[in-house]
Amino acid sequence: MASQGNDNILQMNHIDMFFPGVKALKDVKFNLKKGETMSLMGENGAGK
Repeated sequence: MASQGNDNILQMNHIDMFFPGVKALKDVKFNLKKGETMSLMGENGAGK
């Protein structure tokens, strides 16, 4: 989560996602700051 001294309300680091036979995500990172909107898009069944 957010640490002191920044305006991040959500911070995610080093995200990996695996499905049988598929490495869907590798070392994904993102920050969400107060007032920002984020959208996650992908194909149906992609594991969003």
